[in-house]
Amino acid sequence: MMIFKKMVLLVLCAIAIGAIWAGSAFGQNWPDVFDPAVLLTLNIEMSVADWNDVLNDETFDIEKPAWFWADGEESQKIFVSVRRKSGDPIPSALGGEGVKISLKIDINEYIDQDWYGLIKLSLENGDDNNVLTEGIACNLHQMASGPEGYGYDPWRGNWVKLYVNGEYMGVYVNAEHLDKRFLQNRGLYVWHETWLYQYRGEYNFTLEVGDDLNPRSPTVNEICYLPFAYQHSNSPLHPDGGLCSVPDDANLVSHLNELINMRGMLSMAAVNAFVANPDSLFSHQRNSHFLDFNKDNPAETRKRMYLPWDVDAATQSTTFDIYGGGSPTEYQQLILGNAVFGAQYERIMCDLLAGPFSETNILDFIDTIEPVLTDALAADPYNKFPSIGYPGVTEAFNSARTWFSQRIANVQTQISCDCGGANIDGINPVDFGDFVLMANDWQLNGSVLSGDINGDETVDWHDFRILALYWLNMCD
Repeated sequence: MMIFKKMVLLVLCAIAIGAIWAGSAFGQNWPDVFDPAVLLTLNIEMSVADWNDVLNDETFDIEKPAWFWADGEESQKIFVSVRRKSGDPIPSALGGEGVKISLKIDINEYIDQDWYGLIKLSLENGDDNNVLTEGIACNLHQMASGPEGYGYDPWRGNWVKLYVNGEYMGVYVNAEHLDKRFLQNRGLYVWHETWLYQYRGEYNFTLEVGDDLNPRSPTVNEICYLPFAYQHSNSPLHPDGGLCSVPDDANLVSHLNELINMRGMLSMAAVNAFVANPDSLFSHQRNSHFLDFNKDNPAETRKRMYLPWDVDAATQSTTFDIYGGGSPTEYQQLILGNAVFGAQYERIMCDLLAGPFSETNILDFIDTIEPVLTDALAADPYNKFPSIGYPGVTEAFNSARTWFSQRIANVQTQISCDCGGANIDGINPVDFGDFVLMANDWQLNGSVLSGDINGDETVDWHDFRILALYWLNMCD
């Protein structure tokens, strides 16, 4: 009887804890954790010795136990592991050693648990530039997730305040971690049918999610030419038949369109180019992920999806060349140098500039986050702004506005934004004559269709949306 009573008590405690958790301080869905209009306060509590070990770890492998919670969840602390991520520590503007380090919080390292549907948090300290511009660049990928760009949810992030043992460590970029849970939260993960890879450098990527006994997806095996293929033959990721020659332009287009969601890949390239990120896949052949599905399964129709990662080096030069400049990478040469893909890339950039990346939209976003972040950034002695306190924060926000206004103007000079190709008949304005030409090609497939505005070789609602966007506009 005593054992039964203890079991009942444990069950009641579990129910009570669940009820307390359900009444937490913010939304219940994982996207709420990355809402840029909400500034969460996160807390880590660990022994001083363990924190010093993490702080001084230059291997980035040392994991230490800690208690973790968000403000409003003091009675719901969870047991996690904490380790330092690569990157430079930031010293305080008030003097002292560098103590603001990037951190990885592993929520299910010791206990099978999650936190609002997440099992890892990646907190970035803004060491390459600052947390404000890094977070804005991250959010631009999300702003480009609609039909003008990716057409899928590529990545999320926002800002959080962090306290370690009660000491304010400042504002961090809360960058969504790309892992199995990332895929599950988007309905993309299927056991033994999905592979998530991360680029580590030229011709080099690693399997992050998938079966280690079957690490090579059918698509990785089939795209056997550089720069897509894994180069080194001693790896199980190397194609079965070894490296092969790049197809000619026409066959390259058909082959990649068959295997890859090229709109998504080109959108990632366009966003990274727009934010002047010199450390991305197209500019440096690193810092991105790709997700493969089992194309050998007849029921599977999804193609490879590209996903961005690590934008801490973005928003540098406002004159950054969107095509690669004097030393273009192989991705820039092969993809952007291809007539079909190059035209599609330019149309995507034009669509983004006309919609999500318009000056009005971006400045409105900055206006929205400024009151959310100002107090926290002003109190952050590690924010890397030109001056400390509120004057430095005001200057940083105004500098961001100026940078994006100048960047938009510069990109428009680099690209021929002829209304994204919506002026099909070449006669201004975009009107019923263009609609008729599109209607003639409606739902047809092929490489030469006048109504194929976005260049994906299909005339459908994506093209119609571009036409509607520029309706009655005068185009170049």
